[in-house]
Amino acid sequence: MARPTVQSIANELGLSKFAVSRALSGKSGVSEGTRKLVEDTAKRQGYQPRVLRQASTNELAVIVRDAPTANRELWIDVRNGVEMQAMREGFSIRMAESEDAEEVAEMAENSLGVILLGPNRRSVMEAACASGRPVVACCHSIPPLLEIDQVTGSDEESGAVVGEFLLSLEHRDIVYVHGQTGFPGREARLRGLLSAVEGSARVSELALSKDYASSEFVPAMRRILDEGASPTAFFCGSDGVAITCQSEILRLGLSVPGDVTVVGHADYPLATQVSPMLTTIHMPHREIGLQAVHMIRNRISQSVGPVQHLSMRVQLVAELIERESSGRPGTPDWEGCLSRAGGAAT
Repeated sequence: MARPTVQSIANELGLSKFAVSRALSGKSGVSEGTRKLVEDTAKRQGYQPRVLRQASTNELAVIVRDAPTANRELWIDVRNGVEMQAMREGFSIRMAESEDAEEVAEMAENSLGVILLGPNRRSVMEAACASGRPVVACCHSIPPLLEIDQVTGSDEESGAVVGEFLLSLEHRDIVYVHGQTGFPGREARLRGLLSAVEGSARVSELALSKDYASSEFVPAMRRILDEGASPTAFFCGSDGVAITCQSEILRLGLSVPGDVTVVGHADYPLATQVSPMLTTIHMPHREIGLQAVHMIRNRISQSVGPVQHLSMRVQLVAELIERESSGRPGTPDWEGCLSRAGGAAT
């Protein structure tokens, strides 16, 4: 017979592994009725809690869900920060790709601490949390009130800063270009933009199937114009998206920034490798990695002060970098340009 586990109790009761773990450890967040039910089930199954061993290694587990996530420039930059600070602190790093909660729990128990890079399944985050090791999530969002530390960039504030910047240049018709949708950081930046320009500017949204799907730009712009917009500024979900937009705007025969302003996000090296160079938001991606290791060190040494028992949500502040692609509103002839490009309404 298999050894009873937190998962076997959760399966029998239809609860999450996280809820069962909290009930068995006496933590808040579950009702007394649920706690008693969990304890009775654990006793009946013969569950014996694992005793968290003193870590016999100076290794940190750095976990990302899959190779496509690991190879995104954002998470490469964060990982570089992790590796740099780990070297300073005397930690070694074990990189792993996994979406399996049980595998992550095992890695956590055999490490000094865990850093989760990028988006991860809720079950993975809860398994890392239940391990008892210090855990820091470097990602845009985590389950509410999950008791792990988080460090990320100030995405919503970044959107608000871009909104204020465009208003200061007197732009009143703006397109927010998601690029590929489904990224929490991009949604947060849109919220910030909308809050900053509310009542002062029109904001249209443009989505692409992929960040570099340039062939979709003209049809998307046709739809935006059909809705009555005549944009003079584009704020884009990433620098890659911004370059896609800027290239298509220039191809249409419009000028950047003479007719149209383009603003990117992240400040990757490619932002200065195009002409005109991109105005963008510099995100402290490497510093997110540095901070994650620092937070692990503090948790291990119990030196985080009087609130050491509380999990932390840390946002590092970004910076607007003004370059050549931004200026005051022009008078772009969208209708003429789109008609010549074959984007006229049918």
